[in-house]
Amino acid sequence: MLWNLENIVEFTPAQFDLMSTVLTIGYAAHFAGLAYFILARKNVAPRYRSMTTMSVVVMLSAALLLLRLDISLGQAFDFDAASGMYVLGDSTYNHGYRYLNWLIDVPLLLTQSFFVLNIAKKDLFGYRLKLGGAGALMVILGYIGQFYEVVDPLGALLIWGIAATIPFIYFTAIFWRLTGDSLGYLPAEAAATMKNIRYLFMFSWNLYIVAYVVPMLGDFGQSAEGAVTRTYLFTIADVLSKIIYGILLGKVATIRSVAEGYPVDGYEPAVEADVTAS
Repeated sequence: MLWNLENIVEFTPAQFDLMSTVLTIGYAAHFAGLAYFILARKNVAPRYRSMTTMSVVVMLSAALLLLRLDISLGQAFDFDAASGMYVLGDSTYNHGYRYLNWLIDVPLLLTQSFFVLNIAKKDLFGYRLKLGGAGALMVILGYIGQFYEVVDPLGALLIWGIAATIPFIYFTAIFWRLTGDSLGYLPAEAAATMKNIRYLFMFSWNLYIVAYVVPMLGDFGQSAEGAVTRTYLFTIADVLSKIIYGILLGKVATIRSVAEGYPVDGYEPAVEADVTAS
């Protein structure tokens, strides 16, 4: 696994601790999100609970694979007292665990919003296939590219990254259109939340692209500082695109549930009529 950036650098104790700490925060946050979404299922009408269940699956897979990344980091590096640095030992750090996590989570994240949108049943399968398939293709292409982040960062890594951007643009355009249409029929509070979801989606998913290109940034990109920066960017993007995104979608589902007459503690029935899903 020497092709991963982390395996060609040496870390100071501070850098190593920063790497481990952000991974720990990442999996701890997703375990907390797991508990939150399990408890939150009761706050939405039964028709929206599949969306919350998808968040539970996303939280569990992300938490376990971020935990595996942290374990991999600890197994790969040993402290060298002579140099005062953490150096690669007999094992290697496997950055590919992130892509395994995304292969599970990305299709779920792209399709779970459908449960709070008005999409005709006859169109649902097609949209799920388009967005889920495009998301999986993006992850697979990016995974292939990461094999070249050390040996050819400005060649093969860049080419595979550009290839992965094509399905990204495709599913982003569909997501943006469907969620944009929803602003016309959702209750006012839900529509305001959906606007925030749209902005969050664009920011957090583009943050992954920024993290992906870090190894292309010359000497910095091939340094310990670059490895630490990339870990921070990827983990922040994970928290935003999975936990915060799921919470906001849950809020939309709760508002729609109340508008449809489902009793939810702390919410008063909406005075405006809501258009239910086809």
